[in-house]
Amino acid sequence: MLEAYREWRRLAEAEREAIKASDWSLLSAFQKALENIYRQISKLSSAAREEWAQSGCDRAAKEKLLDATIRELLVLGRGNQALLNGVREAAQARLKQLDQAGLNLQRIKHSYGFTPPPAWSSFS
Repeated sequence: MLEAYREWRRLAEAEREAIKASDWSLLSAFQKALENIYRQISKLSSAAREEWAQSGCDRAAKEKLLDATIRELLVLGRGNQALLNGVREAAQARLKQLDQAGLNLQRIKHSYGFTPPPAWSSFS
């Protein structure tokens, strides 16, 4: 199970680097891998809890350690989400600027009476 948590951390860190590099296809691959690791961890956690119950170990201590690890990894994921939100907001702001520039160009063309050149009307 610890290996699965290490893989979660590795994937979350790689996800952050993909966001920083604007590598969206790589980001998508990491997100799919994270979904798989979540499912794997869910199964492993259930099995581990059963094993703890059968072995009579200090289950509360193990749960506490597990919860701390999960909280730490969730913080990493939220950080990635915040980073991605920032990138998306910047892209939306840039798109808005470009849209405004396009509108300004249309106004300039109209104010100067710009008409597009005529298209060919026949073939010779």
